[in-house]
Formats: sequence, C-alpha cells, structure tokens
Amino acid sequence: MNILSIRIKNLASLSGEHLIDFESDPLASAGLIAIVGKTGAGKSTILDAMCLALFNRIPRLKDSDGKLQDVDGSELLTNSPLTVLRRGTAHGYAELCFIAQDQKRYIARWELKRSREKADGKLQSVQRSLKCVTDGVVVADKAKAVDENIKRITQLSFEQFTRAVLLAQSEVTVFLKARDNERGELLEYLTNSAIFGKIGQLAYEKTKSVATQRKELENVLGHIELLTDEQVTALSTQFQQCDRDYKQLEAQKSQLEKQQQWFERKHKLDSEIISKQQLFETQSKLQQDLAPEREHLARLEIFSEIRAVVFQQQQLQQTVQQLTPRIQQQQQLFDHLQLTFESEKAQFTQAEMAVNELQQFERTHHDALNEVRKCIQERDFIGAEFKKVQEKLQALEQSKLPLTQQQQKLEQQIQHIDRQQTECNQQLESSQQFVNLDKGLSAHTQQLEQFIHQYQKIEHQLGPRAQTEHRLASEKEQLQQSIQQFGTIEQLEIKVAQTQQQRELKINQLSQFELIQQKIQQFFDLQAESTEQQVQLDNAKTQLQAVQHNSRQAEQAFQAAKSERIQLQQVLQQQRLLHAENIEDLRSALQDGEPCLVCGSTSHPYKVEDTALSKALFELQQQQEQQATLKEQNCFDDWQCAQQQLTKLNTEIEQRQTLIQQLSEKISTLQHVLIEHSQTANMALDFTLTALELKSLFMQMAQQYQLDLQQLQQQSEQFQHNIKIQQQCIQNIQQIEHLLQTANGLHNQVQHIVQCLSEAEKTAWQQQTTQTAQQILIHLNTRSQQLEQLEQWRQQCEQTTQQFKTNQLNIENTSRHITETNEQLNEIKRKGQQNTEIANQLIQQMTGLTDIKANEWLIQHDQYRQQTQSHYQQLKQHFDQLRHQFEQEKNQLEQLKAQLQQNQTSASQVENTLQHWLNAHPDFHKPDLDALAQISSAQEQHIRQKLQHAERLVNEAHAALKTMQEQLSEHLGHQPEIDPAQLQQQMQEHQAALQTQLELRDQLKLKLELHQQNVAKQKQFADQIQAIQQEEHRWGKISGLMGDATGKKFRDYAQQYNLDILLEHANQQLNQLSQRYTLKRLEHSLSLAIIDHDMDGETRSVASLSGGESFLTALALSLAIANMASGSMKIESLFIDEGFGTLDASSLHMVMNALDQLQNQGRKVVLISHIQEMHERIPVQIQVKALGAGASTIDVVG
Repeated sequence: MNILSIRIKNLASLSGEHLIDFESDPLASAGLIAIVGKTGAGKSTILDAMCLALFNRIPRLKDSDGKLQDVDGSELLTNSPLTVLRRGTAHGYAELCFIAQDQKRYIARWELKRSREKADGKLQSVQRSLKCVTDGVVVADKAKAVDENIKRITQLSFEQFTRAVLLAQSEVTVFLKARDNERGELLEYLTNSAIFGKIGQLAYEKTKSVATQRKELENVLGHIELLTDEQVTALSTQFQQCDRDYKQLEAQKSQLEKQQQWFERKHKLDSEIISKQQLFETQSKLQQDLAPEREHLARLEIFSEIRAVVFQQQQLQQTVQQLTPRIQQQQQLFDHLQLTFESEKAQFTQAEMAVNELQQFERTHHDALNEVRKCIQERDFIGAEFKKVQEKLQALEQSKLPLTQQQQKLEQQIQHIDRQQTECNQQLESSQQFVNLDKGLSAHTQQLEQFIHQYQKIEHQLGPRAQTEHRLASEKEQLQQSIQQFGTIEQLEIKVAQTQQQRELKINQLSQFELIQQKIQQFFDLQAESTEQQVQLDNAKTQLQAVQHNSRQAEQAFQAAKSERIQLQQVLQQQRLLHAENIEDLRSALQDGEPCLVCGSTSHPYKVEDTALSKALFELQQQQEQQATLKEQNCFDDWQCAQQQLTKLNTEIEQRQTLIQQLSEKISTLQHVLIEHSQTANMALDFTLTALELKSLFMQMAQQYQLDLQQLQQQSEQFQHNIKIQQQCIQNIQQIEHLLQTANGLHNQVQHIVQCLSEAEKTAWQQQTTQTAQQILIHLNTRSQQLEQLEQWRQQCEQTTQQFKTNQLNIENTSRHITETNEQLNEIKRKGQQNTEIANQLIQQMTGLTDIKANEWLIQHDQYRQQTQSHYQQLKQHFDQLRHQFEQEKNQLEQLKAQLQQNQTSASQVENTLQHWLNAHPDFHKPDLDALAQISSAQEQHIRQKLQHAERLVNEAHAALKTMQEQLSEHLGHQPEIDPAQLQQQMQEHQAALQTQLELRDQLKLKLELHQQNVAKQKQFADQIQAIQQEEHRWGKISGLMGDATGKKFRDYAQQYNLDILLEHANQQLNQLSQRYTLKRLEHSLSLAIIDHDMDGETRSVASLSGGESFLTALALSLAIANMASGSMKIESLFIDEGFGTLDASSLHMVMNALDQLQNQGRKVVLISHIQEMHERIPVQIQVKALGAGASTIDVVG
C-alpha cells in the first residue's frame, strides 16, 4: 500500500482546505519526511484524516468514554468521529489517494456537513465513497459497501492498518519496558492473540464436561438390573406353557360361543316370524279397505272414451261466458268514441278555415310585409349602432376626468421633488470632506466595518496598547528568569528523560522483584499441592489393596455359588427324569419301615396320593433352584461392584501419579527460573526459608523502591511544570506579537480613509481608534444614504416629468375623440327617424290603422300566425289519432260478435255427441260426467299406483313369512344338547379362567421384554462409556498440556510463542538497522533482554537502554508488528510517531542512521517528531503552524 496524497478540510485544529501531495516535490523525491509543529497544533490530525477516509474511525478516540454537547444542543459520544469537525464550520472532509494491492489508484473520501450549510446547524450523516481513479468508476458510495471494498483492495482491517502503516512508537516503548503481565496484555492487543486464552479455558471446560458425562453414564449403568440365564430360561418356559394353555382356552371359548349363537339365532327367528305374521295380516286388511277406489278406477276407465268431448264442452261454455261481457263493454266504448269523433271533426273544420284566411292575407300583402320587415331590421341595426356610439361617448368623457385629476397631481409631485433635492444637497455639504470616497463608498464602508470588527477582537484580547506592550515585556522577563533559574525547555526535557529512565529502571527492578515473589508463591503452592497429592495417592493405594482383596473374595464366592447352582440343577434334573420315568415302579416297591431308594426315608406318606406327592416334589425342587440362583446373583453383584471400585481407584491412582509427576517437573522448572531471575536481580534466594519470611523480605525491598520511585516522580513533575510555564510564556509572547502585527496591518488597510480626516479627527483616531472609526462609519453610512436618496429623487423627478407630458397628450386625444363621437351620434338619430316613417305608412296601407308602432304590429302579426298554425296542427294530429282509434274499435267489436256466433254453433254439436254417449251407457248420468271430469290424469294414476302398491305389499309379507318359517325349521335340525342356563354358567367360568391365563402370560412377556431392553441398554451405555473414556483420555491430555479454569496456561504458551515470532521479525529489522543488538526473551517468562555484541554478547536489561537505543529497539519492534499485521500486503508508506521527548547527540546520530537504513529499504517514512535536533537533520518537512484562536495551517518545506 502506497499513500499518494491527503486532503483535509476543517478537521480539529486544521482550518480551511489543505493538500499533502506525496507525488509532488519536495515530498516526491524525499524518502524521509518529518511532520513537525507545536503540541496541539494538529500533527496527529493528519493521521486521523487517513483513518477517517478509510475506516470512519480515529485511533486516539477508541478508549474515550463520555459525552459532550454539540453547538446545536445535541449530545455526542466523545469517541464518535463526528467530534473531529472543527467548531464554527459547516463542512469538513478527509480524502486519501493511495495505490492498493491491485496496483490501481483509489480515492477514499469521508465527508461531514451541518444542516442548511450553517455553522450552528445539526450534524448530518457521514457521507463516504470509494472511487477507482484508474478505471474511472465509483466503486462504492454506501458506508457498508465502502468498508467491504476497502478491506478487499487493501487486505487490511482497521487494527491491521494502525499496526502496519501507522506505527505508534509510544505504545511499543511501553510494551518494551512493561512488566510481564502488562506486556502480555499489550502483546495480545498488538498481535490480536486473545483467542488462545479462550481456547485453553474451553479445553479445561470440555475435559470437565466429558468427565461429568462419564460419571453420569456409569451411575445409570450401575442401576440397570439383568436376569440370569437360568431365570430367562425359566421365564421362557413358563411363557410358552401359558401361551399354549391360553390358546386351548381360546378354542374352548369359540365352541361355547357357537352354541350360544345357535340359541340367539333361534330367538331371533321366533321374533321375526311373529313380526312377519302381524305384517301380513295388516297388509291384507289394508287391501280390503281399498275396494271403493278399485270400483272408482273401473268407472274412470270407461269414462276415458268420452273425456275429451266433455272437456271440449266445458271449454266452449267458459269461452261464451267470457265473450258476453266483453262485447257489452266494447259496444259502450264504441258509442262514446263515436260522439267524441263528431265533436273533434267540427273543431278541426273551423281551425282549417282560419288558417286559409291568414294565408290569403299574406299572399295579398307579401311585398308590403317584406318591406316592413326590412325597415324593422334596419331600425334594429341603427338602434344598436346608436347605443354603441353613445356608450363610447360616455366612456371617453369618464376617461378624461381622471386624466385631468392626474395632471394636477403630477404638477404637485414635481414641485415636491424639487424641494427634496434641494434639502439633500444641503445635507451633503456637511460631509464634503469624504467626496473623494463617493465613487466606491459602499466598498469603503464595508472595509471600515471589517476593520472595526477585527480591531475590536484584537483590543478585546490585548486591551489598551500601552498595557499590551508592558505585558509583552513582562512575559519576556518572566521567560528569561525561568531559563536562568531552571534552564531552557530542551535542557528540562533532557532532565525529564533522564529522570524517566531512572524511574523505568527502578520499575523494571521492582517488576523483577514482583515476578520473583509471584514465582516463589507458585513454588510453595506447587510444593503444597504435590505433598497433598502424594498423601491422597498413598491413601488411594491403601484402598486399592483392600478393594483388590474384596474383589478376589467376591469372585471366589461368585464362582462357588455358580458351581453350587449348576450342581443343584443337574441333581434336580436327574430327579425329574427319575420321577417321570420310574415313579410308578418306585412307588409300588415301597414297603413300610424300609428306606426309599430316592430320598432314604422310611416313612412313605405319598405312597397312595401320587398327585400330592408329585406337586410337593416339584415345589421343593423349584424353591431350591430359586435360592441357588438368587445366591449366585447376589455374589455376582458384589463382584461387579468391587470391580467398578477397583477400576475407579486404578484410574484415580494413574491420574494422581501423572499429576504428581507434572507438579515435580513444574517445581524443578520454576526453581531453575527463580535462580535465573534472582541472578538477574543481583539477589540470593534461600529456599530453606519459609514463604512468610521470603514475603516479608520482598515487601521491605519493594517499599524502598516505591520511595525511590516517588522521589523520581516528584522531580519529573517539577521539571514538567517548569516546561509548561516556559511553553506558556513563549505562546503568550508569540500571540501578543502576532496580534500587534495584525493590528498594524489593519491600520494600513484603512489608511486611505484616515487621510480624508481633519487634523483633530486624526488625533482622535490615534487615541481612540475604535470609537473614532465607529463615528466615521456613521458619517459614511449617513452620506451613503443621502447619496442614494438624492439619486432616487433625481430618478423620480425624471419619471414624473415624463408621466406629465404623456398625460397631457392623452387629454388632448380624448377631447378630439369626444367631438367626433357627438357628430356620429346625431347622424344615427336622423337615419332612425326616416326608417320609422316608411314602416308606419306601409302598415296603414295594409290595415288602415294609425298611431301604431311598426315593430309591435309585426310582432303581434307573427305571433297570431304562429298560434293559428300551431292550433291547426294540434287539432289535425289529434283528429287523425281519434279517427284511427274509431276504426280500430269498430273492427274489434265486429270480431267479438263473430267469435261468439262460432262458439255457440260448436257447443250445439258437442251437446248432441254427449247425449248419444249417455244413451249408450245408461249407468252414467250427466252429473256423473261432470264429477268424473274433475278427476285429472295424475289423480287417476295415483289411485292405480296405490292399489298396485297395496297388492305388492301383501305378496311380499306372505313371502317373507314363508321364508322365516322355512329357516326356523332348518335351524331346529342343529339344536345343541345343552340347556341355555348351563351354557351361560360355563361361559362365565371359562371367561374368568381365560382372563387369569392372559394376565399371567402378559406378566411373563413383560418380564422377558424388560430383560431384553435392559440388556440392550447395558450394551449401549457400556459402548458410550468406552467411547467417552477414550474422549476423556484425549481431552485429559490436551487439558493437562494447555487447559485451566482461566485459560492462563495456554495464553502464556501462546504469548511466549508470539513473542518469539515477534522478536525474530524484530531482530531481522534490528540487524538491518544496527548489527550491535539482538533482542531475546528470558526463558519461561515474557521478560525481555537485549544482547550487546559489542560487549562480548553481554545480556542487558531493556531498562538499561539509552534514548537512542530505546528508539532503535522500539523501531525494530514496530516494523516487526507491521510485518505481522500486513501479512502478504506490501507496505510502501510508513507513518511513525516516535514518541520521545529528547535525544542526546549520540542517540540522535544512532536514530538518524536507523531511519536512513529504513528509507533505503524502498519505503517512504513519515515521522512525527517532537525533537528539535531531529527537525534540523530532516530537510523535508510538513510543518503544522498554529495561527492562534485554535486554528492551524499546513506548509510543506524542503
């Protein structure tokens, strides 16, 4: 990664825009560049801008905690990058141009604005972007996308960037001279290796978790109970016998259920026969009740021959009854319509005559009427023209009046403007001395305002000039006295550095004492723990011997019980065989008083009762076998318990032996380390002393070192206090001189205004500059306003005069238009009178009427013609409609009469047909035909279906009854030879026996299944315990190597390993910078030492290094950390904050040689230095200069 340029605007103390271009001379050709400036000027802000542009983070603020108030009243976190925007500004940015891993140019930009572009506006969201200059594209413009792409193209995170590009020498120096525990924490931060402590802690917790899991499984395994093989065999035999008995009982139950089903079937058949008999009788009775419907259906079948004729007769009669009232109603309507028709006809004839008369009048006077119409039209045109001209005349007269009034008003305004111009000229004569400034008076006024504003600030800061000069002399005198008494700042800084070195040496020695004290405590703790473990090991071995003895006894007891059980089973089996094969022969051969061949008894109670004898023998054998099996199982359980205790004790003994061996190794190693540390600290350790005695000795030595440290600290604080006093004096002197120079410059800027003043005013200017300037500003503002007002009156006078002339012309034109309009109006009146006379003469000739207005007569005539024609058309239309309606009603009446005549003829024919049919069927009469005709075809069909359904139901009931009787006869042929009550009792007894046998079988089955499940569980848990024991052994080894409850063991290993790697990189860099020194780590610790090859390889403490040696070593460590952080990324730009106060000549020479070696490696090195001698040795510099009021600027020199 190569940094090309940095752009900054309004960040912290850097006010305005600044560009640091490493591609332009002198920065481009320089390999070593110094960033110099006073404390607080803004040197570190340059590095902050780089981090802002890339990561939106500031390294200096990462540990800040708290809140502060912004200018808009909102709260900001002190670690927020928003706080970097300079107060009093509304816009700021940081822009970094660099070459990334892909050798392309990129520009990363960070920008912050306030709302409305105001300095007191609310802070807006940060705007970030990443642009590829090589490709000319915007890679990202969102915060998340910018972070992802920065990481991709640079291969660096924020932490890696701050360690690989920005090398903070102060942190590395602290790391170099810190105590072991502090160095471990810094090493974790610098190398990002905090994960190793977590790994060690997790290994310890995992080992503990696996052991707990194993113990839980062993506990569960110990509670699983198993049956012996003999018990399993006996249960299997019992289960098989029970299952056979159960199946036999099931077969007997099936036979009994079949007999019960026969009786149930017989009872069911008897019930169904009774039911079918009752149904048959009911259906037969219902069929007999339907005789009237059957007779009625027969008459309907005969009536069907004449049904159509009867229906036709009914239809004809109904039609005649409907036509008669309609004909009467139609006749009345026709008579009324005929009278209306005659009346309308008379009115239509009268209207037609009136229309004909009107048409005759218009044909006779056609020309005269047209002439009258023409005159009226001309008269309307003349009237409209007259009205238009009259309105025009009125408008002209009205427009002339305001023109006259405005003319008078303009004359008054011109007179007023003349008076105002005269007054302004008189007022300007009072400030005639500033007439030379009139041309650019506003600019001169603004310049004077700026002078007053800036000069007031200077006076506010300085006070009166005489007091300021006196204060300046006092500050210089105070500075000189401090230098004479304590020396210069550089000398004081040298004293501070020397005191600091002495203090660091004391701190290092104190850390060595503390380390030795910690190691001594560890030594005694390990010895105590080893002793305790040895005691517990001896106790465990004693317990092991006792448990081994118990285990052997339990095993012998188990083998003896097992042999006894096997022998007993063999004897019992022989007895069963003998009893089964020869029991009858043996029983018959028994004699009273003689011993039995089997048991040897001379008493033979079971000689006759063989069943009781067999049962008693079987129970006795079974009891003996159970007792032997139970004894064997108890012995086996005791042996297994002893074996588990033996295994646990062996494991415990192995673990304690391993732990004791590890403790011995640790004690030996720690004793060796203590001897080395005591030799380094020049003290002798007596291991024969107790811990309390050694602790008391170390406390006395530590108290003495603490007193020495307090004295050195007080000396350093006194020196630093004097440095601050001298720095404050120098800053005050520079500030006063700068303000005085600024005041002189401001006087020169307004000198041309002062020259216009009188002698008295110039004297006042010298004595009271601000008050005099304010008075002059008031005079200039007044004169500016007067000049502006005079110019306004002049322009207003010109405008008013022009308006007066224009208004005069408008009045003359208006008067001429009024005269012309009056003449035009008189001509229109004459034409109107002539037209009216012609129209009146024509009307008098047509009608003989006089004293009538032509237009009114013509309107009346047109209205009369229109009304007459309209009335005629309405009557004609209504008459035509009435005549059409009259014809329609007449035709409809004739049609109804013809239809009535036709129906009467058809009714006579139908009546004759019915009379002939009645004569042929004497059983039917006329009323019967009407009643039968009322029955529809659907009703007839319903009667027929009802009769058929009743007959079908009777047949079905008879057939069902016959079928049931036949089934009963057949069923009686298979009647069982048992009484139903006896059958019921046998079934209940059999069901009870079956239930008992089922419960016994299920119990045996459950025991067998439970045994199988326990066997599977035992195997499963045994396999799991074996696997977990292997895992526990593996994790035990891992935890023994690196695990503990806090993770400290593996953290120490990892820190020592990382420190070795870091020192290897550092020694490579140190060898290139100077071949005199080599860093090394003291064994079994994080303590550092340095090998001085110029002193025959002597090993020295890092606390003994001089300023130059410390810088050299810290620089090598910084470069090593950078190499580790950057990985494969090539870093071509390094920014180093060297963090030292002073260097002597030899140290400065050593440091500069190291920096020369560094830039010879092809890197551009930018060094933030506070050492004046180093500034003189580095020609190319980026100078950050303080301007006062918290503002700074950047200059590049070289």
